[in-house]
Amino acid sequence: MKIIVGIVFALLLPVIASAAEIKGTILKVDKTTNRIVLKTERGEETFETTKSTKGVEHVKEGNRVVITFSEKDGEPKISEIAPEN
Repeated sequence: MKIIVGIVFALLLPVIASAAEIKGTILKVDKTTNRIVLKTERGEETFETTKSTKGVEHVKEGNRVVITFSEKDGEPKISEIAPEN
């Protein structure tokens, strides 16, 4: 039984670890390149939106947001944007 649990965990770990959340203030929105520059605790970071990004109605310079993203093709791609509470 322990072996099965270990195998399931090992298979799910990349899926669980692939998404991350970050909070910040939107500094710049570039609709031409589908990029958003966010000011976070770590400094300025650039993220890319996709056709499947949820919550794009919250994308406005100056808005405080929580972004859920994952690395795809070496770029942080946004899966969801939500207002920070």
